[in-house]
Amino acid sequence: MPSYEEYLDYLQKNVNVLEEISDKFSGADERLDYVVKQLLALQETLSPALLARLESLSVLHQELKEAGFIMPKQTQQINFRYTVAAGQGLRAIEQVPLDGVISSVCFHFPPGAMGWVQVAFGHGSKQIMPIAGFLQLDDATPVIPASEIVHRDEEIWVVIQNTDAFNPHTISVIPTIEGD
Repeated sequence: MPSYEEYLDYLQKNVNVLEEISDKFSGADERLDYVVKQLLALQETLSPALLARLESLSVLHQELKEAGFIMPKQTQQINFRYTVAAGQGLRAIEQVPLDGVISSVCFHFPPGAMGWVQVAFGHGSKQIMPIAGFLQLDDATPVIPASEIVHRDEEIWVVIQNTDAFNPHTISVIPTIEGD
C-alpha cells in the first residue's frame, strides 16, 4: 500500500492551484481516481468481500467518469480543414491520438455552401455524424455533442463532397477526443 507521502506527492502533481483555491471538493475526482487505481493494483491480495466492494467502487468511478464528473487526463482535437475544388470530393483519414471518447464534433460551413457541400464523419467503418447520409448547411458552425468510444491509432475520417460546379468551398470538421 502506498504511503501517505506518496499520496500527497500524487495530489501535488495532479491537483492544480485553482482546484485548491476555488472548490474544496474539486480534487475529489483525482483522489477517487488515485484510490481506485491503487486498489486495483492490489486485487490479488484482497479478500473476496473487499474485491466485491472494489468492483462496485470501480463501477461507480466509471459512471462518474462517463457522466463528466471526473475530468479526462487529456483533451485533443483533430482539425480536418480542406478546400474542396468545384465538383470534387475527398475522404481524409487521421489516427486517433489516444484511447477515449469523441465528446463533440464541430462542423464549419462557410457562407455560400448553400447545400452544395455535403459532409459525413465517422471512425473505423462506422459513420456517426450524421448517422446516415450527409450534413448540408450554409453559414453555420454547429457543435454536436457525442459519446463515441475510440481507441488509439484507430482511424477517424471525414468525407466532403462539393457538388458546386463553379466554386471551391473550405470546410472544417473538428472532433474533440477526451481520454487518459
